[in-house]
Amino acid sequence: MSKKLDVVLVGTGGYASLYGEYLLSGKFDEDYRLAGACDPYVADSRIYPELKKAVPIYDTMEEFFKEHSADLAIIATPIHLHYEQCLCALKNNSHVLCEKPIVPTLSYLDKLKAALNGKTLAVGFQWCYSDAMIALKKRILSGEFGRPKALKCYASWPRNWAYYGRGVGWAGKIKTDKGDIIHDSIASNATSHYIQNMLYLLGESMEEAAYIDTAKVECYRANEIESFDTIAFKAEAGGADIFYAATHASSYMLPYPVMDYAFEKARVWINGDKQDMKCIIHHADGRIEDLGDALGEGEANRLKIFAKHLKGEEAYLCTLDTARPITAFIDDVFTKGSFHGFPKDSIVKDEDKQATYVKNLHLDLWDAFNSFKLPSDMGMAWAKEPFKV
Repeated sequence: MSKKLDVVLVGTGGYASLYGEYLLSGKFDEDYRLAGACDPYVADSRIYPELKKAVPIYDTMEEFFKEHSADLAIIATPIHLHYEQCLCALKNNSHVLCEKPIVPTLSYLDKLKAALNGKTLAVGFQWCYSDAMIALKKRILSGEFGRPKALKCYASWPRNWAYYGRGVGWAGKIKTDKGDIIHDSIASNATSHYIQNMLYLLGESMEEAAYIDTAKVECYRANEIESFDTIAFKAEAGGADIFYAATHASSYMLPYPVMDYAFEKARVWINGDKQDMKCIIHHADGRIEDLGDALGEGEANRLKIFAKHLKGEEAYLCTLDTARPITAFIDDVFTKGSFHGFPKDSIVKDEDKQATYVKNLHLDLWDAFNSFKLPSDMGMAWAKEPFKV
């Protein structure tokens, strides 16, 4: 790659504005030139004043491509728009960097792969681009830590009513009013990074993630949504046991998820405070090693690594194949699962916080995380029998 990549930014609000800020900052000017933006609601974006001075703005990608070309389309829009927008970019001879989740179903993912026609489509799971996680995975693959034994993660991330009312009303929904599949949930969207990271670290190569072989899953909701705001599951993947618990329906905020990855010869702890999220390796011989911030520059690295990839340099992307295992799992959860409401007497609708939560749910899930047991296995009063995928 000798010239700068012309980039069209598809979506400018919410998380998309982060990409816009990167491209407008000058930090990536060596590799990228922002050529345009597409968003019918661009005036609501926090970067609108800068964008309108810098580039032409269109409501749709089709309008942009009638007058311009782009080497790369960065897509950060609601989930149900990703498939058609990725196809549009590919048909117009553009590489693609699309935010997670790439698409809501496995069939859509496989159709995108068939449409690549020599182009690169990368998925924006930022943990796959973290310097610490890339270094950690290389060492896992080298056999330094021995066989993976058990990986687990816990996230307590309260979300208020505004979170579920944001955008054009797609949050927490299974389908749009038109019937387009969304499959938005805490597992498929907000905390999907941490499911993906476990599967990524268990993958057999630098751009592979492990498939979940078997899983027992419990999904619940306290908020008035179609999908679920709380999940716990136990699974097997890549020769290891996995446990995961996450909720938006708690009253206690953990600044960062707690991750605990056990291997034969080491144990990796990822935890943090309000400043950073340390990745610490506890070796069986007693050594303790600090890999620094677990996420670090993972968000910005997506742009840096994509440019290196197109230059033919060593670069590891989260590809459609990397994202296929988590897509398959989420697809199964939505097509095979059942979502239960919490008992009404356990739910609090807090007018001051403008949020709905379940009493002591963060403690219940913390106990489950530490015990490596599902809520139903622990006999929690609100728990239901898990479903299998």
